Amino acid sequence: MAQTAIKGIYRKGKIWPLEEVPFDEEIEVVIVFNKEFFPNEARYYDRTWQVAEKQATEDYKSRNIKSAGSVNQLFNDIESSPHED
Repeated sequence: MAQTAIKGIYRKGKIWPLEEVPFDEEIEVVIVFNKEFFPNEARYYDRTWQVAEKQATEDYKSRNIKSAGSVNQLFNDIESSPHED
């Protein structure tokens, strides 16, 4: 059987997966602690951050990015955008 590795974080006695778990049934796991967690890097382990980072990477690769002539123009474009995100 192939083995699946999933990134996660250990915090206060619990393990939190940071990626989708491809199993619905109960399954035996092996937990390997591979690096120290730094609290000032906690945002990188947040699922919302990871989804946004993945989308930004995809946008960059597909050249789906905007530019502005100045910071003021950038803020004006953001404020006038109909999107809430």
